[in-house]
Amino acid sequence: MTLEQVLFSIRKVFLISFFIVFLYGFLEILYSVFGFHPAYLILRFFDYFPFTEYDSDINGRISSVCWEPPALATYLITISGWMFSYVLTHKGILKYVPSMMILLLTYYSGSRTALVVILIQLIVFLFIVLNRKQKMKTLFYLSVISVLFFGFVFLSDGNKVIRNIEKKIESLDFKGNLKSNISNQSRFGIQYANLVVFSENPIIGVGFGQQGYHAINHYPAWAKKDNYEFKQIYLNKKNPTFAPGYNLYVRLLAETGIVGLGLFLSVFFIIYKQLKKGLENFTSNDKVLITVLIVSFVGFTLNWLQIDTFRVYGFWFCLAIMFLINKEKA
Repeated sequence: MTLEQVLFSIRKVFLISFFIVFLYGFLEILYSVFGFHPAYLILRFFDYFPFTEYDSDINGRISSVCWEPPALATYLITISGWMFSYVLTHKGILKYVPSMMILLLTYYSGSRTALVVILIQLIVFLFIVLNRKQKMKTLFYLSVISVLFFGFVFLSDGNKVIRNIEKKIESLDFKGNLKSNISNQSRFGIQYANLVVFSENPIIGVGFGQQGYHAINHYPAWAKKDNYEFKQIYLNKKNPTFAPGYNLYVRLLAETGIVGLGLFLSVFFIIYKQLKKGLENFTSNDKVLITVLIVSFVGFTLNWLQIDTFRVYGFWFCLAIMFLINKEKA
C-alpha cells in the first residue's frame, strides 16, 4: 500500500466507527440535554448489542458507546486528526462535517480534558495546513458557522445552553474546584504524593510499577479530607484496585526518576523531529498523513497529563505508521 492508500483505508474505518459513536452520542444529547424523550426510546435498542446498554450519567454528560465520558474523550482525541484531514482531501461543504461532529461530541462529553486537548489539536492542525490569508478566511468561516450553530441552539433552549456553557467554564477552573470537586482532589493529591516519592528517589526512582506502594504514605491531608475515594478505594486494603498515578510523566518520575522520564521524552523528541522533517520533504499527498500523525501525537502527549497508562492504543498505532513512513522514504 502507498502512504495515500494507508491514509484513506484507515480513515475510512475510523469514519465508519465514528458514525456509530456519533449516532449514539447525538441521541444522548437529545435526551439528556434537551429532554427529547423519543431519543431515549431509540437508545434502548442498543441494549440488544454487546457493551452498549444505555445508562444515563447523573451529571448529564454523554459517553456514547464508551464506558464513561473520559473514555469517549480518549476516543475523540485518537480520531480527531483523521477526521480533520477530510478538509484537506475532499471538496464541498461536506468535508467539514466530520470535524463538526468531533467538536459537537467533545462539547457535550463534559470532559475537561477533551475540551482542552481537542481545541489544541484543532489549532495545531490549522497552523500546519493554512497560510496567513487562509487562516483569516478559515477563522471567518468558523465564526459564521459557530454563530449559526449556537443561534439555532439558543433558539431551541437558550437558558439551558447558557447554564451548560457556565458549567463548562467552571469545570476548567481546576484551582477553584480543588476543594469542591472530589475528582480534582484525588488527582492532584495523588500526583503530589508521587512528586514526593520522586524527591526521595530522584535519579532512578523506586522501580517500575511501584508508585502505588510508595505514594500511599504521602497522600496529603487536603486531598483526603471529606474525600470518599481515598476511604473507599485508595486507602481501602480490601479494595483490589491498584491506585492510579493520574499523570504518566509524574508516575515515570516517581518510578524511574530523571533517567526514565528523560528516555521517554527523548522518544517524543525523535517523533516530532522526524515528522517535522516529513512536512518539509514529502509530497503534498503524503503530507496529509504526516499532519494527521502530528495532530494525533500532540493529543496523546497532552492526554498523558491526566492518565498514567501506556495502554493508549492510538499512540502505538500511529507510531507503527511512522515506522512505515520512515521505511517507505528511506
